[in-house]
Amino acid sequence: MQYKKSQGVERRERERLRCKEEIIAAASKLFAQQGIEKTSMKQIADGADMSVGKLYACFRGKDEIIRELLHDSMGSLQRKGDEACRGTDDPLEQLRRRLLAAIDHFKAHLDFLMIYHNESQMSCEGMIREHIDENIETIAELLAQAIDDGDIPPEDPYALAAIIVGSVHELMHAFAERGGKGALDDIPAIIDRIIIKPLETRREKDSGMEGR
Repeated sequence: MQYKKSQGVERRERERLRCKEEIIAAASKLFAQQGIEKTSMKQIADGADMSVGKLYACFRGKDEIIRELLHDSMGSLQRKGDEACRGTDDPLEQLRRRLLAAIDHFKAHLDFLMIYHNESQMSCEGMIREHIDENIETIAELLAQAIDDGDIPPEDPYALAAIIVGSVHELMHAFAERGGKGALDDIPAIIDRIIIKPLETRREKDSGMEGR
Protein backbone atom coordinates (compact mmCIF):
# COMPACT_ATOMS: atom_id res chain seq x y z
CA MET A 1 0.00 0.00 0.00
CA GLN A 2 2.80 2.39 0.92
CA TYR A 3 4.55 1.55 -2.36
CA LYS A 4 1.45 2.47 -4.41
CA LYS A 5 1.08 5.71 -2.46
CA SER A 6 4.73 6.58 -3.13
CA GLN A 7 4.23 5.88 -6.84
CA GLY A 8 1.25 8.24 -6.88
CA VAL A 9 3.24 11.03 -5.23
CA GLU A 10 6.10 10.59 -7.68
CA ARG A 11 3.71 10.60 -10.64
CA ARG A 12 2.05 13.83 -9.46
CA GLU A 13 5.46 15.45 -8.94
CA ARG A 14 6.57 14.47 -12.46
CA GLU A 15 3.35 15.92 -13.86
CA ARG A 16 3.84 19.12 -11.89
CA LEU A 17 7.42 19.51 -13.18
CA ARG A 18 6.30 18.82 -16.74
CA CYS A 19 3.59 21.48 -16.47
CA LYS A 20 6.07 24.01 -15.08
CA GLU A 21 8.47 23.32 -17.96
CA GLU A 22 5.67 23.86 -20.49
CA ILE A 23 4.67 27.09 -18.77
CA ILE A 24 8.25 28.39 -18.71
CA ALA A 25 8.71 27.55 -22.40
CA ALA A 26 5.47 29.33 -23.39
CA ALA A 27 6.15 32.34 -21.16
CA SER A 28 9.70 32.68 -22.45
CA LYS A 29 8.49 33.02 -26.06
CA LEU A 30 5.75 35.49 -25.14
CA PHE A 31 7.99 37.62 -22.90
CA ALA A 32 10.61 37.83 -25.67
CA GLN A 33 8.03 38.69 -28.36
CA GLN A 34 5.84 41.24 -26.58
CA GLY A 35 7.41 41.99 -23.21
CA ILE A 36 6.51 40.91 -19.69
CA GLU A 37 4.11 43.78 -19.02
CA LYS A 38 2.00 43.10 -22.13
CA THR A 39 1.81 39.35 -21.53
CA SER A 40 -1.17 38.10 -19.54
CA MET A 41 -1.47 34.88 -17.54
CA LYS A 42 -4.28 33.89 -19.94
CA GLN A 43 -1.91 34.19 -22.90
CA ILE A 44 0.69 32.08 -21.10
CA ALA A 45 -1.94 29.44 -20.29
CA ASP A 46 -3.06 29.39 -23.94
CA GLY A 47 0.57 29.10 -25.09
CA ALA A 48 1.12 26.17 -22.74
CA ASP A 49 -2.20 24.62 -23.85
CA MET A 50 -3.69 24.48 -20.37
CA SER A 51 -6.36 26.19 -18.29
CA VAL A 52 -5.65 29.36 -16.34
CA GLY A 53 -6.53 27.48 -13.16
CA LYS A 54 -3.87 24.86 -13.87
CA LEU A 55 -1.38 27.62 -14.57
CA TYR A 56 -2.09 29.26 -11.20
CA ALA A 57 -1.71 25.87 -9.52
CA CYS A 58 1.95 25.97 -10.59
CA PHE A 59 2.75 29.70 -10.40
CA ARG A 60 1.14 32.49 -8.39
CA GLY A 61 1.88 35.11 -11.03
CA LYS A 62 4.20 36.45 -13.71
CA ASP A 63 6.86 37.53 -11.20
CA GLU A 64 7.22 33.96 -10.02
CA ILE A 65 7.42 32.70 -13.62
CA ILE A 66 10.10 35.18 -14.66
CA ARG A 67 12.07 34.48 -11.50
CA GLU A 68 12.11 30.73 -12.20
CA LEU A 69 12.89 31.33 -15.88
CA LEU A 70 15.91 33.45 -14.99
CA HIS A 71 17.17 31.08 -12.30
CA ASP A 72 16.77 28.04 -14.57
CA SER A 73 18.70 29.69 -17.40
CA MET A 74 21.52 30.93 -15.17
CA GLY A 75 21.76 27.56 -13.41
CA SER A 76 22.00 25.81 -16.77
CA LEU A 77 24.68 28.31 -17.83
CA GLN A 78 26.79 27.44 -14.77
CA ARG A 79 26.43 23.69 -15.39
CA LYS A 80 27.44 24.04 -19.05
CA GLY A 81 30.50 26.04 -18.00
CA ASP A 82 31.50 23.34 -15.52
CA GLU A 83 31.07 20.63 -18.15
CA ALA A 84 33.14 22.57 -20.69
CA CYS A 85 36.07 22.75 -18.28
CA ARG A 86 36.42 19.00 -17.90
CA GLY A 87 39.65 17.58 -19.27
CA THR A 88 41.94 20.54 -18.60
CA ASP A 89 43.63 21.95 -15.51
CA ASP A 90 44.89 25.08 -17.30
CA PRO A 91 42.97 27.98 -15.68
CA LEU A 92 43.11 30.25 -18.72
CA GLU A 93 41.95 27.44 -20.99
CA GLN A 94 39.09 26.83 -18.56
CA LEU A 95 38.23 30.52 -18.71
CA ARG A 96 38.18 30.46 -22.51
CA ARG A 97 36.00 27.35 -22.49
CA ARG A 98 33.58 28.97 -20.07
CA LEU A 99 33.24 31.97 -22.37
CA LEU A 100 32.52 29.71 -25.36
CA ALA A 101 30.02 27.66 -23.33
CA ALA A 102 28.25 30.85 -22.22
CA ILE A 103 27.84 32.07 -25.78
CA ASP A 104 26.62 28.65 -26.96
CA HIS A 105 24.09 28.70 -24.11
CA PHE A 106 22.70 32.12 -25.03
CA LYS A 107 22.60 31.25 -28.73
CA ALA A 108 20.45 28.25 -27.80
CA HIS A 109 18.25 30.44 -25.57
CA LEU A 110 17.77 33.64 -27.57
CA ASP A 111 14.38 34.21 -25.93
CA PHE A 112 16.11 34.56 -22.56
CA LEU A 113 18.68 36.94 -24.05
CA MET A 114 15.97 39.16 -25.56
CA ILE A 115 13.99 39.20 -22.28
CA TYR A 116 17.12 40.20 -20.37
CA HIS A 117 17.96 42.84 -22.98
CA ASN A 118 14.48 44.33 -23.40
CA GLU A 119 13.24 44.36 -19.82
CA SER A 120 14.49 46.51 -16.96
CA GLN A 121 18.09 45.44 -16.46
CA MET A 122 17.96 46.38 -12.79
CA SER A 123 14.88 44.20 -12.28
CA CYS A 124 16.37 41.16 -14.02
CA GLU A 125 19.78 41.54 -12.43
CA GLY A 126 18.21 41.78 -8.99
CA MET A 127 16.65 38.36 -9.54
CA ILE A 128 19.87 36.71 -10.74
CA ARG A 129 22.42 38.68 -8.70
CA GLU A 130 23.42 35.55 -6.81
CA HIS A 131 24.25 33.78 -10.09
CA ILE A 132 26.23 36.76 -11.40
CA ASP A 133 28.26 36.93 -8.18
CA GLU A 134 28.87 33.18 -8.35
CA ASN A 135 30.11 33.54 -11.92
CA ILE A 136 32.48 36.34 -10.92
CA GLU A 137 33.80 34.24 -8.03
CA THR A 138 34.40 31.25 -10.35
CA ILE A 139 36.33 33.36 -12.85
CA ALA A 140 38.26 35.08 -10.04
CA GLU A 141 39.39 31.68 -8.76
CA LEU A 142 40.65 30.74 -12.23
CA LEU A 143 42.51 34.04 -12.56
CA ALA A 144 44.01 33.64 -9.08
CA GLN A 145 45.29 30.21 -10.11
CA ALA A 146 46.71 31.67 -13.33
CA ILE A 147 48.52 34.31 -11.25
CA ASP A 148 49.91 31.63 -8.90
CA ASP A 149 51.05 29.61 -11.91
CA GLY A 150 52.84 32.65 -13.32
CA ASP A 151 50.66 32.77 -16.44
CA ILE A 152 49.50 36.36 -15.92
CA PRO A 153 50.88 39.25 -13.84
CA PRO A 154 49.76 39.75 -10.22
CA GLU A 155 46.56 41.81 -10.36
CA ASP A 156 43.42 41.70 -8.23
CA PRO A 157 41.70 38.55 -9.60
CA TYR A 158 38.26 39.66 -8.43
CA ALA A 159 38.62 43.01 -10.21
CA LEU A 160 39.76 41.24 -13.40
CA ALA A 161 36.83 38.82 -13.15
CA ALA A 162 34.37 41.69 -12.71
CA ILE A 163 35.86 43.40 -15.78
CA ILE A 164 35.45 40.22 -17.86
CA VAL A 165 31.89 39.52 -16.70
CA GLY A 166 30.91 43.17 -17.14
CA SER A 167 32.44 43.29 -20.61
CA VAL A 168 30.60 40.15 -21.71
CA HIS A 169 27.38 41.58 -20.26
CA GLU A 170 27.68 44.85 -22.18
CA LEU A 171 28.79 43.18 -25.42
CA MET A 172 25.76 40.89 -25.27
CA HIS A 173 23.45 43.88 -24.87
CA ALA A 174 25.19 45.67 -27.74
CA PHE A 175 24.96 42.65 -30.04
CA ALA A 176 21.34 41.98 -29.04
CA GLU A 177 20.55 45.34 -30.66
CA ARG A 178 21.88 43.98 -33.95
CA GLY A 179 20.00 40.70 -33.71
CA GLY A 180 21.10 37.31 -34.97
CA LYS A 181 23.44 34.74 -33.51
CA GLY A 182 26.54 35.59 -35.55
CA ALA A 183 27.53 38.66 -33.55
CA LEU A 184 27.46 36.66 -30.31
CA ASP A 185 30.12 34.33 -31.70
CA ASP A 186 32.59 37.23 -31.71
CA ILE A 187 32.42 37.84 -27.95
CA PRO A 188 34.88 35.15 -26.71
CA ALA A 189 37.49 36.26 -29.28
CA ILE A 190 37.02 39.92 -28.32
CA ILE A 191 37.47 39.17 -24.60
CA ASP A 192 40.49 37.00 -25.39
CA ARG A 193 42.03 39.66 -27.60
CA ILE A 194 41.50 42.73 -25.42
CA ILE A 195 41.83 41.25 -21.91
CA ILE A 196 43.32 37.75 -21.63
CA LYS A 197 46.06 37.82 -24.28
CA PRO A 198 47.39 41.26 -23.22
CA LEU A 199 47.77 39.89 -19.68
CA GLU A 200 49.70 36.88 -21.01
CA THR A 201 51.88 39.11 -23.21
CA ARG A 202 52.57 41.48 -20.32
CA ARG A 203 53.61 38.54 -18.14
CA GLU A 204 55.98 37.29 -20.84
CA LYS A 205 57.53 40.76 -21.12
CA ASP A 206 57.84 41.03 -17.33
CA SER A 207 59.52 37.62 -17.20
CA GLY A 208 61.93 38.68 -19.92
CA MET A 209 62.86 41.81 -18.00
CA GLU A 210 63.41 39.77 -14.83
CA GLY A 211 65.75 37.44 -16.69
CA ARG A 212 68.07 40.22 -17.75
